[in-house]
Amino acid sequence: MDTASEIIGNKDWARTALRLIGMAAIVFVLDAVLDAYRLASLLLGLFAIEFLARKQGFQWDETGKRTTMQSTGVVALGFGLGAFVVLSMVGVAWLAGYAQVSIGSPTMVGLGLGLVTPVVQAARDELLFRAAPLTLLKKHVPDRFALPFVALLGSAPLWLHPTPSIVGIGLTIVTGWIFALAIRMGKGILLAWGMHAGWLFMLGAGIRGSVFDVSLGSSTWLPFAQAQGAAAWIALVVVVLLAVGFSAYYLRTRKVADCPTVPIP
Repeated sequence: MDTASEIIGNKDWARTALRLIGMAAIVFVLDAVLDAYRLASLLLGLFAIEFLARKQGFQWDETGKRTTMQSTGVVALGFGLGAFVVLSMVGVAWLAGYAQVSIGSPTMVGLGLGLVTPVVQAARDELLFRAAPLTLLKKHVPDRFALPFVALLGSAPLWLHPTPSIVGIGLTIVTGWIFALAIRMGKGILLAWGMHAGWLFMLGAGIRGSVFDVSLGSSTWLPFAQAQGAAAWIALVVVVLLAVGFSAYYLRTRKVADCPTVPIP
């Protein structure tokens, strides 16, 4: 029996699917009920998903050895990488003549408010769309199937939009792939959480005055369900190229880790 047949025939598959659907239902209900209280909805969703995921073996740090300072450093590194992805998109769009860029006028209050929501949303979404599913699937599905699955899973909300943007779906899937690899490379969710938070912050407040003021003309990046225009397609090309590089690095590090250690006489 091949791997695909074993996955489909596994008796735990239905229970795993129901758990994932249940987690998603909790989040979507909270978002609908607390639509006017975005941060509260995100926090409650985060606590609920983490509680359920921990029962299935989820850990923020899979090494179990990092100190608080080390964990914070991993998140900070990820934040910088996520912000770099957006800045790369801005830079290429600017060079191509599809973006106007000027220095923003940041304030401490503006930066603080601009950071809180992305940090919480990134934690919730990484748990819901990637870390929790990977935890549930690890006993039944190898990474060559699980990683593409969770990359696609993150685009699910966009398909509920009446007229979803193809380029927006592409951006969501490709960044989802990068974040999924980051979970494996970071041995836990911390690196991916930081990357997602940096990505969300720079896409939002970061290019809307907190760091830079960026005008994309008739193009839009957010919300992804409505992304359109030349700058959006440029962004997708940039993200795809970065994803290829990130994938190559991941495969290289995995091969090195898999190499047997030769004892020195």
